[in-house]
Amino acid sequence: MISRVAGSCFWLHRYLERAQSVAQLLRVNRSFVLDVPVDEIEKHYPLIIVCGEQARFDARVEPSLRHDRDVVEDYLTWDGESPVSLRSSLYWARENARTTREVISLEMWESLNDVWTFVRFGAGRRKYNTDRDAFFKRIKDGCDLVLGQTESTLLEGEPLDFMRLGRFLERANQTARMLDVKHHTLGPPRGAETPVETAQWNALLYSCGAAEAYHKRWPARPDGRSIADFLVKEPDLPRSVLGSLLRARDTLARIRAAGHPALGVAAERALDALVAHAREAPLGAALHEELTHVIDETTTICVALERDYFDPGDQRALLEPAP
Repeated sequence: MISRVAGSCFWLHRYLERAQSVAQLLRVNRSFVLDVPVDEIEKHYPLIIVCGEQARFDARVEPSLRHDRDVVEDYLTWDGESPVSLRSSLYWARENARTTREVISLEMWESLNDVWTFVRFGAGRRKYNTDRDAFFKRIKDGCDLVLGQTESTLLEGEPLDFMRLGRFLERANQTARMLDVKHHTLGPPRGAETPVETAQWNALLYSCGAAEAYHKRWPARPDGRSIADFLVKEPDLPRSVLGSLLRARDTLARIRAAGHPALGVAAERALDALVAHAREAPLGAALHEELTHVIDETTTICVALERDYFDPGDQRALLEPAP
């Protein structure tokens, strides 16, 4: 499998997972701030911070508008220069799909085209203006459809494994970012949990699509500590940080077994270390620091994968024998 195709498969699913997560986060946040008494400054701007867009957003938007719901949602939906906006993520997902038409299925291509056309042309803008919740749900459902079709229409092999690897690493990153909304909205724990904090923890469960799974595993009254533990350390939950990292590690092991043994060593070591850290990390007052570590280390892993698998120059250096 050539580097260009492997990289496109990896990034196709990173962008799809990113669009799905941001759409769900925006949708759940709209409901949360309507039902819970939160200061205006804490309602929408934290989404910019956890998406990693604070510097770019602050440089573009004057201070008096940074906490405005419409400004924040417009930026995370339509901004063409933001790498996390829904429009950018779907555009680049489609571009990566277009360059790998020989390895993706017709069903994937048609579904991705459908959601991209919805966003690109007037139907999406009209729905955004008239029913924003339905708009975000349409994006989330469209991404879920393409991700599901990947598993049901592709043959097992390297293309599918690189797609899975991109999806699982992006998912671990996005789940950590979603959990960090709590820190940037209400701050670190300050003793007994307030009703507002409990409500936000529940909102985060819904953002991660984990509410039903959590209540089956934890039938008692929900609390922040058990929710954080579930979303970070539950290995059987596909969207938990640990669950995503374990699936990424298994996928990378298959890729390395099928390819050259010199490739992927650094990424595998970093992934092993992050899995061990996620299992043992304390999740009390240090939750924000632990989530920041996960976000930083998934970036490190992706850089190592880029160097070994997706950069032809570096790959040749690894494969050619030393003089």
